[in-house]
Amino acid sequence: MNELVLGGDGLIGSELVSALRSRGNEAMSLDIKSGCDLRYVDARLFDGFDRVWFLAWDTGGAKYIGAPDRQHQMFKHNCELSSRVFEILSQTKKPFLFVTSQLAGQPNAYGMTKLMAENWARQLGGKIARLWNTYGWESPDARSHVITDCVLAALRTGTIELLTKGNERRRFIYKSDCVEALIRLFDGDFKTADISGSEWLTIRQVAEEVAGQLNAEVRTGEAGGEELIVDPVNLLPGWRPLVSFAEGVSKVIADARSFIGEEQTLAIPR
Repeated sequence: MNELVLGGDGLIGSELVSALRSRGNEAMSLDIKSGCDLRYVDARLFDGFDRVWFLAWDTGGAKYIGAPDRQHQMFKHNCELSSRVFEILSQTKKPFLFVTSQLAGQPNAYGMTKLMAENWARQLGGKIARLWNTYGWESPDARSHVITDCVLAALRTGTIELLTKGNERRRFIYKSDCVEALIRLFDGDFKTADISGSEWLTIRQVAEEVAGQLNAEVRTGEAGGEELIVDPVNLLPGWRPLVSFAEGVSKVIADARSFIGEEQTLAIPR
């Protein structure tokens, strides 16, 4: 089967491309990171593919999607992206799966555009996967998420400093578990699914797990964090995540150590 992954260079997309190829499928990524802006994509690039995975989005961790100065551009980008991709999918009638979020409908650019696109995908007959906080190692930047940021802080400084008291809760799922669920959804008969880890954790618990594995210190802030408690109710029958949170954190730590090692190698004068 020939698979087209829109956003296949990101955290989930790159894992998905690898998993599809390991199953003997042909998989190609179109991603803005590698020079393909899907807001202006040529429809002919969709030719020859049996189905489409729609993961591409202007997104990031809470520090990114909540930033006031990013809202206008995020609205604009995601609306233009949705318009172009859904136009092509409408014309070609290719089977597709759209990845949305538990934050769909929240009153910010990310939440509102996800809700819009979720309904658009449903009208076109696509499958819909709603995700809860997928994690894994990411290159640290303005878009990286809390676990990557905590691990990097612990490795570099020995201290994890939270901006909030850390009482806000999240459900986390490691990237390989997320991808297995996505593939099961697209391969199966179900139209929609919630894909989530099995437990609620506070951000302080997250930081303490990282700190415990790295012998680091956790310092909390004074601000109250935001949380959205939406329990997943539409889980795939027979599917459960395999990677425990502690194991997932250890995987992120290993990848972070490799990243820091590469940084140090590049910094050595030659």
